[in-house]
Amino acid sequence: MNWRLTALFHFYYVTVSYFVTMDTMEKKTRIAQIAPLWIPVPPRTYGGIELMLHNLTEELVKRGYPVTLFASGDSETRARLIPAVAKGLWLQHGLKNPHAAVLRELRCVFDRISEFDIIHNHFNFFLFPLLLKEDCPPFLTTIHRPMDDLFADAIKAYPTHALSALSEDHKKSIESFGIKVEAVIPNGIDVERYTYNESPGEYILYLSRLNKEKGIVTALEVAKAAGKKLVVAGNVVGGEEWAQFLYEVQPQLNEEGIKFVGQVDFAEKVELMRNAAAFLFPIDRREPFGLVMIEAMACGTPVIAFRKGSVPEVVEDGVTGFVVDTKEEMIRAIGNVGKINRAACRAAVEKNFTIEQMTARYEELYSKIV
Repeated sequence: MNWRLTALFHFYYVTVSYFVTMDTMEKKTRIAQIAPLWIPVPPRTYGGIELMLHNLTEELVKRGYPVTLFASGDSETRARLIPAVAKGLWLQHGLKNPHAAVLRELRCVFDRISEFDIIHNHFNFFLFPLLLKEDCPPFLTTIHRPMDDLFADAIKAYPTHALSALSEDHKKSIESFGIKVEAVIPNGIDVERYTYNESPGEYILYLSRLNKEKGIVTALEVAKAAGKKLVVAGNVVGGEEWAQFLYEVQPQLNEEGIKFVGQVDFAEKVELMRNAAAFLFPIDRREPFGLVMIEAMACGTPVIAFRKGSVPEVVEDGVTGFVVDTKEEMIRAIGNVGKINRAACRAAVEKNFTIEQMTARYEELYSKIV
């Protein structure tokens, strides 16, 4: 009789242990990723935030997490997609009330909030009202833009959530407003998608928004002074940018040595980067990260950038490019790009800025917050 009870107990113990173990293994953190609605994820052309978010979302899905992406309906993902609007707002001309779509996305998340263990917000302050809900799950906002007074005030008005920054300088900037930053997680890319090139052409490349804070006018002036051909790729958004483009930028695009190619898709971007002798990043703001810099470096292309924000954390002066303080220094640096080992540029990205590293750091942060 005793051996039968022992056998029955053993069977019960093994069975329960098995199902408890399986249940624990299967309970991966349920993640909501909240995208900006301006353009799709991934971006068709310009869009550093959307590219970073695409990389993170797809890698999390690959690692077995149940991920829901709230984004525009023209987005593409292996995660569950919940569209708040059919098409990216910047791609819809003549919209009278674009922020109405933001309220729609807020409602989409609100109605499904019980389905998630964590909400990861990439859409600035627009989703903060979710924090007013008593049963709102842990809430993380990755701040992708420079901090200012109004943004800081919005964060302080909703203090019950975690924040992550993209660089140590970005963290320092945010914390100067009296706001705690939970972690610093640099952006990462799928390095294999960027074709390395040891033997580039002779042109230098500018690829970004064609506005003042990205430094397009400086890029044009520097290239002209250095006597180098400049390829310009990028887009213009909003009335203020169009005014600057028409009066300050467009007249210079017709000058000798300047080639304007407009917006480019991912494959065209990689082709331009890998064949460029150098990549210009004449930023005129305290840059949180600058994803485009590591994209260029992954192709083997050295970066010449102003010493602002994250730049010294991304570009190692004299090794993967040049970090400069003035236009005159930038002009001289263009003449020295041949001294940079392009293989070192690629190696720096493989060491520090991969999609796997970025995702692992977010996994750790999710666990800490949840």
